[in-house]
Amino acid sequence: MADNFVMEERVESMVSPTGGCPCLRSAHFLRPSVASIGGPAAAPSLDSSTSPPKCKDLSFNVNFIGWKTPDSNWKTWVDRMHSSHHSTWIEAGIYDAVVSSKCCIHRHQDLIFDFVDKWSPATNTAVFPWGEATFTLEDAAVLGGFSVVGESVSAPPPADDESQKVMKKLLAARTNLCKSPARKAGHSRWMARFMDGDGDGGGGGGSEIEHEAFLAYWLSRFVFPFTRDSIIKSVFPIAVHLARGTRVALAPAVLAAIYRSLTLLKAAVAAARNQSQTQPKNRDFRVMISAPLALIQVWIWERFPSLRSTNPITIKQSQPRLARWDNSKKSSNRNSLPTIDSAREEFKWRPYSTRTMHNVVSRTIYKDDHGYWAAVTSDLEGLVRCLRASELVSLEPGCIEQYLPHRVAMQFGIDQDLPGHVSRVNVNPDIAWRDYIRPINNGDAKIYIPPRVFEPRVTSRYFKWWQKLNLGWRRTTEIDVDGKLSDDDAFGLKDRENNEEFVAAEKVVHRQSPLSYSCNKGSKRKFVESSSDYNSRVSLSDHRFVAESSSTGIGDCASPVEAFGIGLEERINTIEK
Repeated sequence: MADNFVMEERVESMVSPTGGCPCLRSAHFLRPSVASIGGPAAAPSLDSSTSPPKCKDLSFNVNFIGWKTPDSNWKTWVDRMHSSHHSTWIEAGIYDAVVSSKCCIHRHQDLIFDFVDKWSPATNTAVFPWGEATFTLEDAAVLGGFSVVGESVSAPPPADDESQKVMKKLLAARTNLCKSPARKAGHSRWMARFMDGDGDGGGGGGSEIEHEAFLAYWLSRFVFPFTRDSIIKSVFPIAVHLARGTRVALAPAVLAAIYRSLTLLKAAVAAARNQSQTQPKNRDFRVMISAPLALIQVWIWERFPSLRSTNPITIKQSQPRLARWDNSKKSSNRNSLPTIDSAREEFKWRPYSTRTMHNVVSRTIYKDDHGYWAAVTSDLEGLVRCLRASELVSLEPGCIEQYLPHRVAMQFGIDQDLPGHVSRVNVNPDIAWRDYIRPINNGDAKIYIPPRVFEPRVTSRYFKWWQKLNLGWRRTTEIDVDGKLSDDDAFGLKDRENNEEFVAAEKVVHRQSPLSYSCNKGSKRKFVESSSDYNSRVSLSDHRFVAESSSTGIGDCASPVEAFGIGLEERINTIEK
């Protein structure tokens, strides 16, 4: 089989993730995986509490500014635009995403915090007693309706004269609205300005650019809601591209924002726990969550049936997946953690395997009764991006997150082995984006397509490793395949002298984060990360903040790690080509 960066096949002793008798068979794994005896495996942070705080017990305020609900005017606007532009939305890969914005997902805040309690910032995965899982690019495509392929969200607008004129009109309209007493281009004023097509103010052109203005509203409110109620000009180039049927890779940008918000929320909870029990609750400690975390709640409902308040709605094949949960009420169960911890048997690894995934791969790719190897072509480009490790670049400045699907291979119908380490390639957004779109190294590379109803397994090695992890390790480290601490410290974690421990969240864990902490004296300290800490990653160990900084942003792992992981130099060379 041709060697590539995506997957490999080998004979292994396999066992069900719930346990049982192992069997020897040919299995398929996402790379990088650790298969040799004595090789170090990259373990997640298992820092977690058995009793995560409930909303009413939090000593800080959480504002989910990215959790938007549609109003009647927006639904009317979507329906009107649908009649004229639905074919363009399909071509641009945003049909499901736009239509899904009409759905209302009622927030179950305690459920979100139970999930955050399991979140590992070191790996961007949720760590359960029975294994790892996470929100992947496939989830962003299926639940969010976002495309995993296409132009970068930071790409300039088209260079043709017509597109440039539209850009000028959008910018002029926004400038005109910012001159109002509100001093901003608010969502409601933008909608009134363009939905009615009155042609008033700033040369916007009214209905002439209504579609682009509609998409700018949708992007600002439902996709990249970095501000509470304002149209952001950085979405204008994206809107112009989409209005012309050009695909833009929204999925990785949204996923990066989701990962960042989950880590921010995890850090805030840890900071709150570190406050003295004698201190009064201080609501000046505020956290602004800008990512659309409604998708995380739906992800939980899709995979944990017992946490659903009601069964999902039956929908037509043409309707977006999110419509299954439209107006679903939150569960009356206020303590979902025991259910999550004991969900080994009920967890749905592949809830989408029987449904078309428009933004990933055609349904016809999967066969009901057998798997097969297929040559990697443009038709499989979306699936390849879902399956390989990469960097995710958000539209939000300074937000670059690592994507590690090889840690959750069973979510794609692929067998799971010990996950190897992947070096960071996050020097800057441009390098990170080129890592995301890098071509397959071997032109003859193939990818294994599992059967539609295949139930993947884990190696016996992985099963034993995870059991030992679950028994006692509660910190991010490297552990060999026998579950023992490695003496050579291939990751270099033991001797890192540049790590800082942040007590009670007095240092920042994210650059330009809208998070503030109220100290004893009542003065607020803004959580602002310096530019030198641009690429810091966060791990939570013993309820302390540890920032793992790298001056290069690439990573500081030694060459032994590169031997079994994805070689950093090789990846950069691939990107440069």
